[in-house]
Amino acid sequence: MIAPTNKKSEFIAAFSEAIENKTFIRISLGKFRGQGEPSKAVATLVLLKDVPHLKLVTSLARKDETKTFSINDGINHIKAKIGDTYLSATLFAASGDVTLTYSRKREPQLIKNKATLTSAPPVAEHNRAKAYLVAPDRPYLQALQVSDGEGRVKPSMQGKYRQICHFIEIVDGLLKETEAGESPTLSVVDIGSGKGYLTFALYDHLATALKRDCRVTGIEMRGDLVQFCNGLARELGFSGLSFEASEAGKTSAKSADIVIALHACDTATDDAMAFGITADANLILAAPCCQHELAPQLDEPIDGLKGLIKYPLFKQRQADLVTDAARALLLEASGYKVKVIEFVSTEHTSKNILIAAIKSATVDRDLARRQYQNLKTSTGFSTHHLASQLKDD
Repeated sequence: MIAPTNKKSEFIAAFSEAIENKTFIRISLGKFRGQGEPSKAVATLVLLKDVPHLKLVTSLARKDETKTFSINDGINHIKAKIGDTYLSATLFAASGDVTLTYSRKREPQLIKNKATLTSAPPVAEHNRAKAYLVAPDRPYLQALQVSDGEGRVKPSMQGKYRQICHFIEIVDGLLKETEAGESPTLSVVDIGSGKGYLTFALYDHLATALKRDCRVTGIEMRGDLVQFCNGLARELGFSGLSFEASEAGKTSAKSADIVIALHACDTATDDAMAFGITADANLILAAPCCQHELAPQLDEPIDGLKGLIKYPLFKQRQADLVTDAARALLLEASGYKVKVIEFVSTEHTSKNILIAAIKSATVDRDLARRQYQNLKTSTGFSTHHLASQLKDD
């Protein structure tokens, strides 16, 4: 049996040997115990100017961070992370798998198994085109005129395609953090679904890519769009996708695992959030816009904030921030862990915030309520539509 002090060295030696023998496939790092936001990481080989390098992709909740190293620097970097930042590392090689894990007392254990993968893939070019979760040739993208008949994204729709891809990446990551991620069936309500770009994309990802049993309902006031989307869903054979002509606060839907409201105007966002909270949704996603409710109320803030409302443009921006901060605190007070994510690049729109709320039993709801009341007092607003819906004012 290998002495405990030598197990990490043997793992690193197997790592180096796999690269040298061209049997290396990847290394995955898990059981995060480092500082900052929890993460996982995967290292693979890439070619940079025809020279093999190690590419380390660190997956955080909202984004991936990629670093590229020379082989020696990459091995040393990963070596430093093992046993410190990450307490689990698995080497996948064509010659066999090797896993190094650490107990809570930092005692290492080395396990060798047969190869999960039997051949190493060709080393990819580092500067290849980004691989998206949404393939551009999906039939619904062609039907919605995002892609042409050859499955290529139209130049005028590149921004929309990137938005769709980013949205699916966000949902795919957040879903893994919720109880809904383990549920055998999923119900989704998309309030203010519009022409259905993101609604079709989400249904296709859940039902086709993830093979989930799901029911997705798009809620949209405009009857012509509802008719169009229902017809397209039938043509595509999306049996679990339907659209309903209704206002956000008057939908016939009663429950949902996931509630979405992207750019629902003004207090329609609050109606969607209130619906999600009442439905006990596991995940609520909202991209607010047109926050007009609070601006007329911000006339008597505390003295230190009066400079922020002196000028009309600043006052409206302040109202936007206060509105959405209040929403986030009210979601926390209702038992949701909240993340605020940049959803769309600011070069396309200033309305680029996505509020993501994940049902959680560990949120300090009383603290959130106190912070909400302090926000009201300091900024001077008296009513908030979401608070009124929740009877929390």
